[in-house]
Amino acid sequence: MTRFIIIFIPIIISAIAQIILKLGIGSSTTSQGLINFFIKTLTSPLVILGLSLYGLGALLWLIVLSRENVSFAFPLVSFAYVLAIFLSAVFLKESITLGRVIGPIFIIIGIFIIARFG
Repeated sequence: MTRFIIIFIPIIISAIAQIILKLGIGSSTTSQGLINFFIKTLTSPLVILGLSLYGLGALLWLIVLSRENVSFAFPLVSFAYVLAIFLSAVFLKESITLGRVIGPIFIIIGIFIIARFG
């Protein structure tokens, strides 16, 4: 059980970071140029937080890689896709289509197979 907690903590942090980055970007677009876009977004507190969480997730992932085979651990990263869909619906009010329900079901089945038999 501890094995999976160690693996899924950086995965969950990365999915949360994705949502925070989206919130931090807000309605910014590249229509006023890439430089203006990057200055505006990289000075956003939420973007800074999101990038920091990604960094933390990467550091924690190093712990995972020191303990697990990449062929076992890395496919479990696909759980971030499932979590991101859920979080985007809750926090970003994005609509969830049938494909966005069926696809994650297959991902979860794959994760289960890897976790059980991997």
